[in-house]
Amino acid sequence: MQQPILDRAAFFRLVTNLGSFERAASVVSDFTFRLDERILLIEHTVDGSDDHAWRNAVQGLRTAAATAGAGRIAATAAMLLEPGARDAHATRGLIDQLRSDGRVFTLAHSALREEQAFASRLTSRRRP
Repeated sequence: MQQPILDRAAFFRLVTNLGSFERAASVVSDFTFRLDERILLIEHTVDGSDDHAWRNAVQGLRTAAATAGAGRIAATAAMLLEPGARDAHATRGLIDQLRSDGRVFTLAHSALREEQAFASRLTSRRRP
C-alpha cells in the first residue's frame, strides 16, 4: 500500500505534542526547507565508502519525515535501507522519488496551511 504524501494523522499528532497548529506547521516548514539538503547528503554518501554516514543520512531523513507527516518520503527512505537498495540504479530511482515526493509534500503542506488559515478567518468572522 502506498503511503500518503501528507499523513494528516501524524501531522495532527505533532500539533497535539507541540500545542498549536502554528508550531507544528513551523516544524514541518523547517523540514521542507532542509529536505533538498538532506537528499543531497544521501546522494553524496551513496558511493559506499562510509556506510555509517549513509545510514545516518537516510535514517535521519526517515525519522524527520515521519515526524513531519511526510509518509511517502519516510517510506521511500525506509526502502533505501533495505538490503540491495544501494545498487546504483535502484538508489538513483529512490533518490529521484524522494525529490519528487518532496516537491509534492511541500505543496500539500502549503495547501494545509492555507486551509487552516481560511478556516481560522471563517471562525473569527462568526464570533460576535
